[in-house]
Amino acid sequence: MICIIANPNALRFNSEKLKSVTKEIEQHGLKVDVFFTKKAGDGKKIAEQIDGHYRIIATYGGDGIINEVINGDLEKSALCVLPAGTTNVLAIELYGKPSLSLALRALINGKTNKAYTAKINGRKFILMAGAGFDAESVVSINERNKKLLGKIEYVLSGVKAYMRKSFCFKIEVEGVTLNALWVIVSNSRKYAGNFDISKRTDIFTPFLDVFFCPCANRIAMLPYCNGVLFLGFHTFAPFVKHIFTDKPIKIDGGPHIQIDGDYFSKTDVIIKMSDPISIIVP
Repeated sequence: MICIIANPNALRFNSEKLKSVTKEIEQHGLKVDVFFTKKAGDGKKIAEQIDGHYRIIATYGGDGIINEVINGDLEKSALCVLPAGTTNVLAIELYGKPSLSLALRALINGKTNKAYTAKINGRKFILMAGAGFDAESVVSINERNKKLLGKIEYVLSGVKAYMRKSFCFKIEVEGVTLNALWVIVSNSRKYAGNFDISKRTDIFTPFLDVFFCPCANRIAMLPYCNGVLFLGFHTFAPFVKHIFTDKPIKIDGGPHIQIDGDYFSKTDVIIKMSDPISIIVP
């Protein structure tokens, strides 16, 4: 049996497409049930209740609903990603693009692999955690504008975050202590859509790639780090540091934190590898 947990508030949620998906699954002789979330946190609660009752639990939405479901502590059911969100980073990681048809084909084939998650103060994530600037950008996002503008709202909120004053914080990893304006702890190759942030890790590798924007001239350094990150120069650019690790990462100084593209909190955190899950792959 297959279950779909659908987020009707996702940017590209389409009830007719969802009906088409369920119909195609059933045409392959598979039984499918659909659960709809009504508010934040429902995905986690539903996953907790149904883990093991279904061979596959699929999400129909964006990266946010995926994060909720993996925090339902999937131990017996495999996760499948059906993209319908704003950026769909995990779908791009898995299928090369946020393709519902490719995802559906993978679901029907049912091939699985072990995917590693990470944990931040007890909460799991599968893509990335960001401290400082990109988390400040997430704080600024207007959900109504996000629904209307999609990825453009992330750009606008980033401009707002850049205009505000932000503070440096401390990060410790592999015996190294640094002051930073912005840190990204990546469990995946992709970041913010189809941008390559890591050539060394992905969700099938039990390591994290840590990207640092140093605490220096904020006006110059944030555009510099943005540029080298999104142009793919961050692995060798001066003033930018990468550490590839499977050790715990400690962040002090109470910066804003985001995980998997959604706001987490403003707090000190410890990030470390967590339990793997079973995930549907092409």
